[in-house]
Amino acid sequence: MPLRTMTTIPPGGWIFEQTVDGKPIKKFKSMGLVWELARNIADFRAGNGLERATPKEALHDIEEATCVRLHNDPEWCIGDKKKGVRAAIDHQLKNAKAAAVGGRILVDWLGSGAKPVDIAIAQRRANVCLSGAPEGKPCPHNRDGHSLLQLTANTVRAIAEQMNVREHLRLRVEGEENIHSCFICRCPLKLKIHVPIETILAHTDDETLMAMPQYCWMKTEQQNLCPRFS
Repeated sequence: MPLRTMTTIPPGGWIFEQTVDGKPIKKFKSMGLVWELARNIADFRAGNGLERATPKEALHDIEEATCVRLHNDPEWCIGDKKKGVRAAIDHQLKNAKAAAVGGRILVDWLGSGAKPVDIAIAQRRANVCLSGAPEGKPCPHNRDGHSLLQLTANTVRAIAEQMNVREHLRLRVEGEENIHSCFICRCPLKLKIHVPIETILAHTDDETLMAMPQYCWMKTEQQNLCPRFS
């Protein structure tokens, strides 16, 4: 049974117990982003040769376990009717004006085929989030557990689907375990660093862009793309 939302932390947090042959072997718990937990569970499963070792599958299992734990409380869980990723994207595109900046960026990218930038560009962007602030410090806007409150549950599922595709494409960068979500644009940075700058700028308003620090890779890439505005 799917959850009504996966951006609001349920009572007790996100809890999942991995079992093998009916016996519990590891308990996962998080008060942060659900797809981060799904990624951790997927990595654990893959590392131990267990089935359902993709973020998409782990996210589904988290949903099911949460509804069971909450006794299918209608405040948190809905019926079995599910929408596909394409439907989730189409629905969110129609309501993009009500979504957070990060939601509009990801939804448009998902809907257009999610072609990633070169991995070298993604790594350069990640390095800025990790140590691009003054004195080589991490960007203070790269925060763990920041909630994307305006994304629908179906869009979270779509993000998990894209994370699964990302795994197959091996779109990994060094240090990504310390890349979380941007506090300013409310976008999961593990995905955003792979999005073309044209898509990002098309859905980032001037106010949001102005709030970014001068060293932010979005600002420097914008200046390289449109030097007349630098």
